[in-house]
Amino acid sequence: MFRVQKHRARREEIRRNRPELGLAWRTLRESLSPGTLLAAVVFWVCASAICMLRDQVVRYRPGQYVRHDVFSRVAFESRNVELENELKEQARQAAPRVYRRLDGAFAAVEKALVGLPGAAGAGGGSGGAMRASDGVIRELARLAADAEAYVQSVRRYIELLRKRRDDGALIVLPYWQREADLQVPERRFAKVQGGGGNVHFMTVEVARTFARRPGEPFSERQRADLLGMLRPLAADVFGAVLAADVAALTVENLQPTHEIDEQLTRAEQKEAENIPLTAARRHIVERSVLVPKDSYITPSLWRVLQEEQRHYARQIRRADFARWLVSQAGMAVLMLLVTLAIGVYMGLYQPRVLQNPLRATALFALLAVMLLAAQVSGTDSVPLLLFGVAPTILVALTLTTVYDHRVAMGISTLHAAIVTLVLGQEVTFFLTIWLGLRTVCFLLDEVRTRGKLIEVSAATALVMAGATAALGAVAADPVQVVASNCLHAGAAGLSAGFIMLGVLPFVERAFGVTTAMTLLEVADVSHPLLRRLSIEAPGTYAHSFQVATLAEAAADAIGADSLLCRVGSYFHDIGKMLKAEYFCENQFDGANRHVNLAPSVSMLVIASHVKDGVELAREYNLPPVLFQFIQQHHGTTIVEHFYQEACRRQEPAEEARPAVSDTEYRYAGPRPQSRESAVVMIADAVESAARAMVEPNAARIETLVHELITRRLLDGQFGECDITMGELERVEKALVKTLLSIYHGRLTYPSTAATTGSRGASVVNSA
Repeated sequence: MFRVQKHRARREEIRRNRPELGLAWRTLRESLSPGTLLAAVVFWVCASAICMLRDQVVRYRPGQYVRHDVFSRVAFESRNVELENELKEQARQAAPRVYRRLDGAFAAVEKALVGLPGAAGAGGGSGGAMRASDGVIRELARLAADAEAYVQSVRRYIELLRKRRDDGALIVLPYWQREADLQVPERRFAKVQGGGGNVHFMTVEVARTFARRPGEPFSERQRADLLGMLRPLAADVFGAVLAADVAALTVENLQPTHEIDEQLTRAEQKEAENIPLTAARRHIVERSVLVPKDSYITPSLWRVLQEEQRHYARQIRRADFARWLVSQAGMAVLMLLVTLAIGVYMGLYQPRVLQNPLRATALFALLAVMLLAAQVSGTDSVPLLLFGVAPTILVALTLTTVYDHRVAMGISTLHAAIVTLVLGQEVTFFLTIWLGLRTVCFLLDEVRTRGKLIEVSAATALVMAGATAALGAVAADPVQVVASNCLHAGAAGLSAGFIMLGVLPFVERAFGVTTAMTLLEVADVSHPLLRRLSIEAPGTYAHSFQVATLAEAAADAIGADSLLCRVGSYFHDIGKMLKAEYFCENQFDGANRHVNLAPSVSMLVIASHVKDGVELAREYNLPPVLFQFIQQHHGTTIVEHFYQEACRRQEPAEEARPAVSDTEYRYAGPRPQSRESAVVMIADAVESAARAMVEPNAARIETLVHELITRRLLDGQFGECDITMGELERVEKALVKTLLSIYHGRLTYPSTAATTGSRGASVVNSA
């Protein structure tokens, strides 16, 4: 019976807290600023335009296993890209190579022949090409007798060689420039004489071409062919006796006659690509099978499907424009409803976003960019379980980090539904994304370390991979397809985490928030501002760390952000360092700087530390979230010491005058706007008052804490934050407990009793 009543009370509480539709619209209308409205309109237009790209999305992916026939919805011409490339490559290889003539090809031959008589007279040949017989020596001696005539004979012989070169009968190419065509020495080439002495070669057997590797002799067959060509030329010029030796010497010193012209050759090859490619095209009729059932989508089949999708979308626009226009209008209306849903949802649970145009713009920009990334992945052959899922997981990571689980889950679920729709996927695709979103929102509470993001992304990867495996098993997909899908889904979860890790600083700036990881970096004691505080105002430095300990414990007691309270406490009094000697915790010499000052002047000096602290925070680029602790840790409370001093100094003769107004001795505020600011205010007051106690004990500490909280409550300091009376009670208990742990009893050491001023008690209170 008790359990039934408890459940009934819980359901009634849920109904009371459930937002009403009228309240939702009223909240949206009140919190919506013109800048936010403009951002929403721009998002709606951009999202509608992005969703119109779904006409280019192919539902199937390369490697996907299909269990049914995939038919063509239109008739179209299909291109076989692989065959086209193969035909073009064949045309390039068959295109003529262009060679340019080398004018100095026979210089080495001429030099060797001019020196031949001298070499023969010395009893040898030239480079081992010939061994002179007696007849040859006598003939050379005869020719050498008239040196001028012999040189003229050599020149006539060289001219004959040049003529044979220009006629195409004697062409020597460097082997390395024609590797593909001259692997077989007997390969023949047709020649076409071009302008500027260029020669074009193609693979037709007409004329002999010779080639050799640099530094190597001609092959035996090439040498025999060359000697057979050159002997008649040598006999005509030098006579039959010297013909064989001159021909052998020519072959030994023959250099390439042409070199390839790369630029003109590339032009010929490019021109050769312009050939009819009808063999690489086929006509596909309507309702023909593009992909047979129980088969895999190959890259070539995917390109056919892509062409079919493109032709189908074009035909719809041309043949039935009204139908296409209605489809696009429906998508625009759907995106308008999604935009309104996002606005209402954020108005209910995060109205600050709608009040701040910059944050609203950041939110809508995030959703639009991630939608575009998913949509673009659908127009290419990339795996959708990787590139289509990762953007939505990144949306969930961002919103959970910036706001809370409820906002992240609601907005990212809408995003997942739109992505599934525009990519043309089934409900299994949405389930995979949705389970990943749930994992992110459930596990990611606050980002205190970089490892937290990696852990959450790894868990998300495992969940999505498991979901993909289960859904693949339900559909009875082949094992290799399921394994590939699991790999892609897991990679989507991991990649989103690593991307979030890299863009986290930019996300913080765009949304104007500070994550726990950034707060931990700022809370480092080596921070320049804290180091300066410890040097210029050591008493304030110690006070700030004590306040941080108290505030952290109190925040934990009510479920507030304890890390934010701790870091905010570190910096709440940084303005005191500019006038450190005017604050009692820094007056180590016992001199009070306020003795000779009027209470009103002292009040201005004391209150200035709030404004000075804000300026220092801006100078050192502290996160904006910490500014509230500097500005609000005193609220609008009275500076009691100087107010009472002003009242005391009022002369009796002036009693007729109005009493000193307490408004002149109040801080400028504002009052605490959050529970964390209220906790730091209480902790600051409690720590200062407890430090001034002579003999702190449990009863005195409890009375002190209760009195300080009550005084600020009655003064209205908590009227602008959402802290409750129950939470104030828990804060009081937590502060008392922490103070008792600080001001705990200690044993008295007899050797130091005189130094410490102990009266011999076994236990004393120590501050």
